[in-house]
Amino acid sequence: MLDKNFKDIISNIKEEIINTQIKTMQEVNSNLIMLYFKLGKIVSENKQYGNNFTKQVSTELKLTFPNMKGFSERNIRSMRLFYEEYVDDKKWQQLVAKLPWGHNLLLIEKIKDKDIRKIYAENAMYKALGIE
Repeated sequence: MLDKNFKDIISNIKEEIINTQIKTMQEVNSNLIMLYFKLGKIVSENKQYGNNFTKQVSTELKLTFPNMKGFSERNIRSMRLFYEEYVDDKKWQQLVAKLPWGHNLLLIEKIKDKDIRKIYAENAMYKALGIE
């Protein structure tokens, strides 16, 4: 039988592993959101080329990165919208970088009032972090 001290040590090790996994996933998510923001900027700056540009970007990215998801025409357009929505607000950029991509899209699509959207975004972030 394991003594209580050993069980506590193992429990602490498991907790550290879980906390590290969570932090790693959050960092990966944040990096992905910032990538989408940067891609959105590029598409926005070149929107004079029209929908064909978005289609060509999508095709090229899918060919270059066949094992990655997220480069559909629709998602590329969403990246542009995401960028245009938050380009002038650094605080918003920091907040939305903590939310999954799907949450960000849902908030933009469903809640037009930015003040109300901010409340929902903050609540979603707190919930994701386990803060009620």
